[in-house]
Amino acid sequence: METEFSPNKDLAMVSKPKVSVHTRIFLLIMFFTWSMALVFFALQYSREVDFKTEVLDSRLQMQNMRILASLGEGKQITPQLLKQIGADDSLRVSVINFNGDVIYDTNASQVKENHLSRAEVAEAIAHGHGFTKRRVSSTNARQYFYSATRGDGVVVRTALPYNHTLADTLKADPVNSYLIFGIALLMTVLAWLAAYRVGRSVKNLRRFAAAAEYDDIDDYDTRQFPNDELGEISGHVINLYKNLKATSEQRDKNLRAAMFEQSEKNRIKHQLTNNISHEIKTPVHVIQACLETLENNSETLPAETKKQLIDTSYENVKRLAALLADLSLITRISEAPHKIESASVDVTEIIHKVADEMKVFPPEKQLRIHIDVPEQLTVKGNASLIESIFRNLMVNAFNYSGGRDVNVSLKDSTPDYYVFTFADNGVGVDEEHINRLFERFYRVDTGRSRALGGTGLGLAIVKNAVAFHQGTISVRNRKGGGLEFEFSLAK
Repeated sequence: METEFSPNKDLAMVSKPKVSVHTRIFLLIMFFTWSMALVFFALQYSREVDFKTEVLDSRLQMQNMRILASLGEGKQITPQLLKQIGADDSLRVSVINFNGDVIYDTNASQVKENHLSRAEVAEAIAHGHGFTKRRVSSTNARQYFYSATRGDGVVVRTALPYNHTLADTLKADPVNSYLIFGIALLMTVLAWLAAYRVGRSVKNLRRFAAAAEYDDIDDYDTRQFPNDELGEISGHVINLYKNLKATSEQRDKNLRAAMFEQSEKNRIKHQLTNNISHEIKTPVHVIQACLETLENNSETLPAETKKQLIDTSYENVKRLAALLADLSLITRISEAPHKIESASVDVTEIIHKVADEMKVFPPEKQLRIHIDVPEQLTVKGNASLIESIFRNLMVNAFNYSGGRDVNVSLKDSTPDYYVFTFADNGVGVDEEHINRLFERFYRVDTGRSRALGGTGLGLAIVKNAVAFHQGTISVRNRKGGGLEFEFSLAK
């Protein structure tokens, strides 16, 4: 029972992962994309905040330097002085000595708490300046941005209240964040498209694997793969599989052909052995019977009967000799052609020679042979085999055609071959026998063939001799009666 292949149905039969390749690739790209986006965002945010903090600190440091310059000139810090140097009304100014005591503070008349532990003060004393971004003041419980600068024996510290305005000033610009996340979203779309293309190729390969399992890939269309490296690789994989399948099929075909050929050889050998045994048995039995009759009745047999028995034995001996000669020739042609010598052969001369030999028959039985072949028509081959071609065709026409006119002619001449025709005006043969005339020991009329002394190998010898000369031979019934053989001989 045949199973119909359905790509959608049988695709489900293939072991499928819980998460598709498309999804896994997409999630993997998304993980790296958004991880990088978050890292870039964090770095950008931190750097921008730090940059704005440093700008604000620099502005306050400039105020500090102006205050220190005024103190160096012996001036007292007053609200008027602060306005003169451009200080903001919200700016808080403190002057602290290196012991941490607050000498002056704009928001308090007296600050008893020691400020040496304040980070900005300690850093300014140690390194020249320092700042603290956001710390609650112990004086008024408000948050400030502090910036301190070391001077001659004192530290000037300015502070801005950490209100909404200052907080907004120190925030990172949201445009950069939008840009980063916009790029991340664009990468998400591109990642989905890339994963889709890869997943489509993998899906098509899975469909191909399902089709290959059911040996249904002959018409598989590789154009459905994307036009990229993965699609190209997928196409190569499919083409390699197809080539491997074709090679495997050709190997199996050759193996079957070799097995069939060997089987045919064994069958033909077996058939040939049986035919040879059968062909030999008849003359041997006849000879044996004649000799036994002579041996057992030599004194009582009339002289005429004895002569008849001897003549019969002799004819069968000649028949055996002819059979063995034909067997030897056809075996040599088919099994050891490399041992047969080749030379330049005049075909025209051989045709006339065989035609002259046929004249030994009585005039009333002779063939009227008409030769239409140019003089000195030469080929490279074996003279004996070419002679056997024309002799066997003429003997076959003489014995079996029933006609008396034979035409031998050159039908065509190509750059590589001469094409001959051999026709008689006899009765021909039934169409059922035409395709078997060249088989060994095949006889159209078994009784008549043996009576005429034929070995059954004549036309088989003709076919093998033509094949030795790289030619082909065919036979057909003529419309006007008789047979016509057409064969070629390589020049």
